[in-house]
Amino acid sequence: MKKYYKRDAESDLGFGTVYLEFDGEWATRQVEKYGERWFCSNVEYHEDIGPALVDQPLSVLELSIENEISLFEFEEAWEQAIRYGN
Repeated sequence: MKKYYKRDAESDLGFGTVYLEFDGEWATRQVEKYGERWFCSNVEYHEDIGPALVDQPLSVLELSIENEISLFEFEEAWEQAIRYGN
């Protein structure tokens, strides 16, 4: 069963938001937004393409019920990243 989460993030790009899709224990898609810059998940990070998927299982990440979001909210973020991403 897929689950969706949103959390605050910090990277070399500054402070932002990460949206995560998990199928069981492992992330299947990821979106990050820093300011007006959107990124979609890729196999590995590349400055011009975007972030890699989180490499830790859901059970070890500090995500709680407060971080859970709907499929609809995740898909909105995914579409924004596809449309406006780098």
